[in-house]
Amino acid sequence: MPLLTPEEARTLVAECGTIKAAAETANVPYSTFRSWLPGKAEPTGDRVLIIGDTHCPVMLDGYVEFLQETYDKYDCTRVVHIGDVVDWAAISYHKTPLTPTTPEDEYHAAKEQLSLLVDAFPVVQVTLGNHGDLPWRRASDVGIFPELIKDPATMWDTPEWEWLPRYVDLEIDGVMYRHGDKALGGMHAAYKNAKSEFRSVVQGHMHAQLGVWYHANANKMVFGLQTGCGVDASSAAMSYGIVYSAKPIIGCGVVLEGQEAHAVPMRRGNRYK
Repeated sequence: MPLLTPEEARTLVAECGTIKAAAETANVPYSTFRSWLPGKAEPTGDRVLIIGDTHCPVMLDGYVEFLQETYDKYDCTRVVHIGDVVDWAAISYHKTPLTPTTPEDEYHAAKEQLSLLVDAFPVVQVTLGNHGDLPWRRASDVGIFPELIKDPATMWDTPEWEWLPRYVDLEIDGVMYRHGDKALGGMHAAYKNAKSEFRSVVQGHMHAQLGVWYHANANKMVFGLQTGCGVDASSAAMSYGIVYSAKPIIGCGVVLEGQEAHAVPMRRGNRYK
């Protein structure tokens, strides 16, 4: 499609509902279409949707639809899964009486549920997380080295997902993305790590934390973003949380061009079911 006038671009957005959908209709990159709109300069970075811990096969019903709606609302251009894509309760170091019966059963159930995420978001970068890393941790216990195990993309049939090793930070537009099982923890963990690194930090891992906190000195401002999660707290795999007052907060995160962060709660009740 040739270059559109600002009025034509605005009309197409109104017809399609979002800038992303209009760009797809026009068959041009999102950034190109955005530059056609009045007052919309060429973006200086990515608009990142951050998926919280999903722990498949106990991802909450409706979470994928919520993520898709958030992606469209913020006209996202990139997707990061903050880790613990799968739960692996059956091979956990902390089993409970309600632990699933076999690793094989859990694997097939997790793979089936994960396919919903893959269909919605075929290209994703993943920080592995402590649960996601369990097959390699268990293998290491008995002397099996990583080269003898399938890589995560093959294991989970996610050919266009990039799985980063545990503890590796992903950097996008100067923002650090990590699972959250290293460095500082406790309340407002992302904020404390942003202050410690003096760089903006996005992390998950803490299911009961969702929020954004900013910190600044005379020269620079940074933020810490906790993403919440997408788990079904009533599932057997999450039964360890019964003893805690704080419960999982269902949500996700969005970072706009490395400068602005949003913690987005999923409204329960639940219009996604």
